[in-house]
Amino acid sequence: MKKFVFPLLLLSHLSFAQTGLWLDAGLSKKWNKSLKSSIELGYRQNLGKGFDRIYADFGQAVKLIDGLKISAAYRLVLNEKGDQLILTEQQLSNRFQLGIDFDILDAFDIGSKRLQLSLNSTQQWGLEAQKRTNSIWRNKITFGYDIKHFPITPFVSAEHFYRWNANVTYTATDVIITGETVQWRYFIGASFELPKQHSLKIQFGLRDRASGVQAIMRASYQYNFK
Repeated sequence: MKKFVFPLLLLSHLSFAQTGLWLDAGLSKKWNKSLKSSIELGYRQNLGKGFDRIYADFGQAVKLIDGLKISAAYRLVLNEKGDQLILTEQQLSNRFQLGIDFDILDAFDIGSKRLQLSLNSTQQWGLEAQKRTNSIWRNKITFGYDIKHFPITPFVSAEHFYRWNANVTYTATDVIITGETVQWRYFIGASFELPKQHSLKIQFGLRDRASGVQAIMRASYQYNFK
């Protein structure tokens, strides 16, 4: 329970790795009440160190019933090489995702429509040259509130990453593959409603991995086509 509740309250007591700055911008198009497409470009770096990665993300979401959507996404990533942006096949990786987004309060018509309590569960596969394919199960819970007559929606979120093939052990007769938790990610932030289909999201958070705890600042811009 501590891993879920306290990280955002203990920032001043943690020793961080290089702070991450994440910037992304995207376009989305809602074709009808059920179908939505999106494209996003993102840039990440570690402050004080430099370039980490850039990516292009393509997504598709389908609403099945009130409160329940399924989504699929593909991401092409260019990873860093010694803090340098070098376009080579060896630095490219591919990511595929398939998941569900369950808005609990909306699905069961509970409470105010301004409240959001959602669970996103996603299976992710990552392919990168000269590395073993990774298979990760991500579960994220988000709580937010749309303030009446105010263009800001604050929220908090926590996400758990479980890698199915984190450990591979070779024996004389078999290959044993086991999984383990590889990351927790926490954010606190707000979405800002801007004029004419523009929106902006600002987040501050933590990423807890075996390599250490990293602070993250993230800014996301999106334009929504009618």
